[in-house]
Amino acid sequence: MPRLWKAMMQTAMQMFDPGPAKGPRDQIAALPVRLREDGELEVLLVTSRETRRWIIPKGWPMNGLDDHDAAGVEAREEAGVKGKLLAAPVGRYAYWQRGRLETRFLQVDVFLLRVEKVLKTWKEKDQRERRWFRIVDAAEHVQEADLGQVFLRLPGHEPARQFFGLDGKRGKKAARQRPPVDPVPREG
Repeated sequence: MPRLWKAMMQTAMQMFDPGPAKGPRDQIAALPVRLREDGELEVLLVTSRETRRWIIPKGWPMNGLDDHDAAGVEAREEAGVKGKLLAAPVGRYAYWQRGRLETRFLQVDVFLLRVEKVLKTWKEKDQRERRWFRIVDAAEHVQEADLGQVFLRLPGHEPARQFFGLDGKRGKKAARQRPPVDPVPREG
């Protein structure tokens, strides 16, 4: 049975491209990240409302908003964070969404959010828990293996490295986007 399960998972993984956005997608998500004082990246996860499993803020594209801006709205509503977003997705993952009447296979484009402000109150504060994780720990806490892979690829992802100024090769655009304050946002 384990071999069959592994073969099924590999087939499912080959059904989509977990890299940057190519082809159709169903949802958008924000990947809230902050840079610690020691230079390590941390990921903010939230719990889902019903099953309480660890996820990143996600939702449906919004009319009148670019996908990365819609991901920013989801991050503010679900996780209570604000910051700068990369306009291009840093990855993609897929999951099975269980509804009352059907189960759907959905693909999610993930947009990197450099957290600059952590809110004390936000729309879904009473419905979710939020917690910062080191990248490896965040990858272990999510159920979707390909979402965990997006986390693990992040330190080597060149646009993300530039966005956070990790290689000292920040261009003018990245420099303008760098937080003007403490790199580790405080509750506020």
